[in-house]
Amino acid sequence: MVKIIGISGIGGAGKSVLTNALGEALDATMLFWDNFYEISQDPKNYIEWYSTTRNYSEWKYDALVEVLKQLKSGKKVICPATKKELIPTDYIVFDAPLGRKHTATGQYIDCLIFLNTPLDVALARRILRDFRDKSNLNIAEIFEELDFYLTASRPLYTMDYEGKEKFDYVVDGDQSVDELVAAIVQKIQTDGR
Repeated sequence: MVKIIGISGIGGAGKSVLTNALGEALDATMLFWDNFYEISQDPKNYIEWYSTTRNYSEWKYDALVEVLKQLKSGKKVICPATKKELIPTDYIVFDAPLGRKHTATGQYIDCLIFLNTPLDVALARRILRDFRDKSNLNIAEIFEELDFYLTASRPLYTMDYEGKEKFDYVVDGDQSVDELVAAIVQKIQTDGR
């Protein structure tokens, strides 16, 4: 039976890095929410969405839902986002930023792991990720990003810390990737997930 492991956490927590490393350790197929961004719909203004509805059904990721459904039922599928064949391995490791809050995809998650990364670490990682390779980097862009975080977007990053008890495992995002993978593999094997 295929088991889907969801990796959740705030932006910059290290979800993609952990998904890749855990997927390799388990010889698992990996799915990334961000790969489906271009063929899906989400709220146009995240800040407005957060301050008004917080309705997770507004994130229309129908193609991702179908891929999860097919893999969960043990069927191969061509990923509509990447055009690559995905095989239903024993474990599917899914970079799932919204976790089970997004019920359309969350219904397929057997084990949900929250990558508990301090806000300052996640912010630093996001800035490094988003600005490191820009050839025409303007320092004003970094200041704008930091100002936007402080004045508008910070609540989006704190919301994942609400309801941590809804996760099957909470792991320390300050640990090395190797330590995280070893701990998660051990928990999965011990708990039979």
